[in-house]
Amino acid sequence: MFTDTEVIEFFTNEMLLVKLNGNEDTLTKAEYRVSGYPTTVLLNSEGRDIDRIIGYRPPGEYTQTLVDYSNGIGTLDDLLRRAGSEEDRNLYYEIAEKYKYRSSLVEAENWFDRVIEAGEPTDSLSGMSRLGKADMYQRAGDYRRSLESFVKMAEDFKGTIYEETADIYTAIVYNRMEDTTGAMAAFQKFMEKYPESEDAEYAREQIERLQNPPERVE
Repeated sequence: MFTDTEVIEFFTNEMLLVKLNGNEDTLTKAEYRVSGYPTTVLLNSEGRDIDRIIGYRPPGEYTQTLVDYSNGIGTLDDLLRRAGSEEDRNLYYEIAEKYKYRSSLVEAENWFDRVIEAGEPTDSLSGMSRLGKADMYQRAGDYRRSLESFVKMAEDFKGTIYEETADIYTAIVYNRMEDTTGAMAAFQKFMEKYPESEDAEYAREQIERLQNPPERVE
């Protein structure tokens, strides 16, 4: 991304870029509540968080989003203003995601719930919202609540892609809880249940890693 000539020119002429390693600069990471990588936080001259970009985007889309944000377009404040006069589940979902990646758990949960309440309980947007909530819990370290959410979701969305997604994340959460027995059983169940899934190989690799953990260096 930052080796692209368009992006280099943008940050040379339009905005100041500061790159930080969140694993080392933990104070700045905590101050701006960064919960995943890569995250681009756009700040004003006073250091206030205008908005942020999560993940990778094509160079042109990336720089245009920063320009839009600097002009107040598509920011959380802009979406909240629109939500005051529009009933739009997609808009509610965007707001929930923005709060989620600010680690604003109560606000994110409220907006995810608005998406679910305004539609059918097992439609696509409800599925995405429940995934968003369960993922938010595990990012916050509330593994038990995340696990319960993914297990319940697999039951409610049986026969859909959301069941498969919930099942693989169930195994991942067990793994992050350092529950080796639960993780191995969940990954094994996933492989047997979804042998043609693109995540089946990942599940097999995780089982092998759990069975043969690397030796710790003292």
